[in-house]
Amino acid sequence: MPANLTPEFLAARERFNKAKTLEEKLDALQEMLATIPKHKGTEKMQADIKRRIAKLREQMEQARRSGKGGGPSYHVEREGAAQIVLVGPPNSGKSSLLAALTNATPVIAPYPLSTLKPVPGMMEYEDVQIQLVDLPPITPEYTEGWVYGLIRMADAVALCLDLASPRWREEAEEVVELLRARHIVLTAGPTRPVDWRTVEKRTVAVGLKVDVVPEAGEAFRSWAQDRFPGVCASTVTGEGLEALRSLLFRASGIVRIYTKKPGQPPDFSKPYTIREGATVLDVVKEIHKDFVKRLKYVRLWGSGKFQGQQVPLDHVVQDKDVVEIHLS
Repeated sequence: MPANLTPEFLAARERFNKAKTLEEKLDALQEMLATIPKHKGTEKMQADIKRRIAKLREQMEQARRSGKGGGPSYHVEREGAAQIVLVGPPNSGKSSLLAALTNATPVIAPYPLSTLKPVPGMMEYEDVQIQLVDLPPITPEYTEGWVYGLIRMADAVALCLDLASPRWREEAEEVVELLRARHIVLTAGPTRPVDWRTVEKRTVAVGLKVDVVPEAGEAFRSWAQDRFPGVCASTVTGEGLEALRSLLFRASGIVRIYTKKPGQPPDFSKPYTIREGATVLDVVKEIHKDFVKRLKYVRLWGSGKFQGQQVPLDHVVQDKDVVEIHLS
C-alpha cells in the first residue's frame, strides 16, 4: 500500500533533516508522527518515528543529567508567582521593556537579534512578583527550538510590537503564524492544553514606542481589540507601564488569597498565590496539607458578596479573598 505522505509530513521531515539541536529534532519528529497518514502502509514508518522519539528523549535526559547538550538550549528556573515570556519580531523593544519593568539588565541595541539567550527579571505588582523572560525574536530563519519550548512552558505571553515600524501589523501576524505552526496558539482566553501537542497561551499585546508615533496608538488598539487585551506603552516616557503591569498580572492566571485567624485582623503582609479557578479546598491544601484532615469549615471575605460567611469547599476563590480556617 502506498504511503501517500502529506505535504505537512514532508515539510516536518525536511525540518528534521536540517535540525541542529535535540529539541528541534524532537519537535520535528512529533510533527511527523502527528501528520503521517494512519494506515497499514505506514505502520513501519510510524513505529520507526516512535522509536526515534523515545531515543531522543532518552538522549535529552542523559544530556540534562550530565550538563551537556547537543547544541544551545536553555532552561529558566521559575521564580515568583508566575512566568510570562516576552515574544516579538526582531527589534520590537522587548529588552527595553524588561529593563523598564524589572531590575534586569539585558543587552539593548538598535540592531536586530541582540538577544541570543533568555534573560529573566522580576516585575513587582502590588504585593507579588512575576517573572518576565526576554526571549530571542521569533523569525522564520533564526529561531531555535528551545525558544518555542520556553514559550510552551510559560504561564502567559506578552506579544511586543514596535509601533514605529511601518510593518508592525504584518510582523505581528507573522509571529502569530510562526507560533501556530509550532502548535502554540496565542489567545485572549486562559492558558490550557488543547491536545497532546497544541497549547493555547493567554496573550497580552504590547504596542511599544508609542512616544515616537502617538498616532499609531489608535490603530494598534483597533488591531488588538478582537484579538488580545492590549496596551500602548513607552519605555522612554513611562506611558502605559503601570497599566501594563496590571494587565500582565491579570494574564498570569493567578489570584491572591489572604488569611486571618479567628478573632484577629487579616494578614495582608504576604498573600498565598494560587491558580485561577482554584477552590476553597485548594487554598486549604496550599496553606497546609494536614489541615484537610482536621478541617471543620472555612469563612470567607470577598468574592464580591461574602463578609465572613461559611462557604462550601468547592467555592471558587477570587483575587484578594480572605479566608479564615476553622480546624477540629
